[in-house]
Amino acid sequence: MLVSVLLSLSCVAELPQQGVAAKVLATFDGGQIEADHFDRHLGADARHQQSGAEALVHILRLQIVSIEAANLGLVATDEKIDERIAIAVEQIEAADMSLEKLLASRELGMREFRELIGNSILHEQLVRHDLNLSIFAEVSPQQLEEWSNNKLNELLELSKEAPPGMALDAPPFRVSEQELGRIMRRTMSTEELQDRLEQMVLTVALPKWAADNKAILSSDILNDEIEWRRKRVNENPAYGGASYEGLLEAKGMTLESVRQSDELRVAGYLRLLSEQVMPDSFFDDLSEELTQRYDNEYGETRNVGWILLRADDEKESPLDLDFDEAKEELLALRDRIKTAKDFNDLAYDYSEDDRTRRRGGMLGWIHHHEKGVTTALATAAFSKEGTGIYGPIKIVDSNPLLQPLSGMALILVKDIRPRPSKDAFQDAVRRGTHRDLRQSFLSSITLKSVFKPSN
Repeated sequence: MLVSVLLSLSCVAELPQQGVAAKVLATFDGGQIEADHFDRHLGADARHQQSGAEALVHILRLQIVSIEAANLGLVATDEKIDERIAIAVEQIEAADMSLEKLLASRELGMREFRELIGNSILHEQLVRHDLNLSIFAEVSPQQLEEWSNNKLNELLELSKEAPPGMALDAPPFRVSEQELGRIMRRTMSTEELQDRLEQMVLTVALPKWAADNKAILSSDILNDEIEWRRKRVNENPAYGGASYEGLLEAKGMTLESVRQSDELRVAGYLRLLSEQVMPDSFFDDLSEELTQRYDNEYGETRNVGWILLRADDEKESPLDLDFDEAKEELLALRDRIKTAKDFNDLAYDYSEDDRTRRRGGMLGWIHHHEKGVTTALATAAFSKEGTGIYGPIKIVDSNPLLQPLSGMALILVKDIRPRPSKDAFQDAVRRGTHRDLRQSFLSSITLKSVFKPSN
C-alpha cells in the first residue's frame, strides 16, 4: 500500500536536456511552449477530459486530508514518516526498482514524496477518528476510499461552476487550472502529452500561417467541420443512435463551447491548409493508383451488416466449427430472414463478432477501404451488385493490426450511397488527410518536443 502512494502518479516522459531548455517543453519556428503555459493549457480543458477528472480527484484527496487533519490537530511525525519510507524502499527494491528512479520518473523530489507519505498517514488517522477505531486498528483500502468519496462528491459538483482560471473555487478548497494541469502532465502518457502539445502548437502556428497566406477562417468553414462531425456520429451505429449534441452533453460540453474552442479552430485552419495543398487542379493530375485509392476510401459507401460464425479448416475442440459446418448453419439462418429486422435480431442472437452483434450486426456506412473494418468483409460487401443479403461467404483475414479472423458470414448490404459529387468528393479527400497534414505542417515549422526527442 505504501508503494501505491508513489505509483498513484504515473510516469511522466523523461525530459531530455539536449536541444531544449529545462523548462521549455517545445520549440518551433517563431515560438516555444514553456511548462507553465502548457500546464495552464491542460488545466483549462481538463473538465472535458478523463485525465483531468482523475487529476482533480487526486489533488482534492490530498487537500481534504490536509485540511481535515489540521482542523483536528492531527500530525504525521517525522519518525512515523521515516518508518513508512523505509518499508516503501524495501518493497520498491524487492521489485528491482530504486526509489530515486521512481521519484525522478514522476518529477517528484524527496520533500514532496515525504508529504505524500505523511498525507497517507493522516488519512488513516482521520478514518480511525471518524469510525471511532483504536489508534492501533488497521484501516482497509475500502475504508479509506469510502471516507474520501463521501467528502469528494460535493466538491466535484462545485467544480462544475468554477470561474475561469480555476478548476475549483470553494474555500478552503481551491485548485487552479495550472496546478491541475501540472498533475495531468504527470499522469498522462507520453503519447497523450505529445498529442496535446502538438495541438497547442497548432493553435499558435496555424493562425500565423493563415495571416501570412491571407487565408480567412470563416464561420462557414467552422460550420462545415461541425456538420462533418455530426454526420459521422449519425451514420455510425456504434453510437447507438445518439446525436452529436447528446455526445457533447455527456462530456459536459455544448455546441457553443465547441464553437468557441481552439480545437475546432485548428480543424478549420487545417481545412484551409488542405485546400492550398490539394487545390482543384491537384485532382486533375492524379495517378491511376492514387485515383483508385481515393475512390476506395472516399467514394461510394454502403450500409453494411454481417452475421459471423467463426470457423477454421481444422477443429481444436468438438464445439468448434469447420467451414462447411458454419456454412450449413448460416444457410439455415438465411432461410429465416425476411426483413432487415430479422437479420438484426438473428445477428444479435448468433453472430460471433461481439463488437457488432450488440448493434444487430451493423457496421454502418463504410467505404471500400475503411479503417477498422476487416478487408475481406469490405471486399465482399462491395463485390455485390446491389442491396440484399449475400453469403455465406468465407472471411479469412490475418491482418496483424486487427484481431485475426477466420469464419463464414452472411452479409447484409442495406443501402448504397453512390460516389459523391466532384466538390463533395474532393472535400472528403481533403478532410481525410488532416492527420498527415498536421504532421507535415509541424515538421515544416521544425517542432522539437521533449515528449518526442526524435523530432
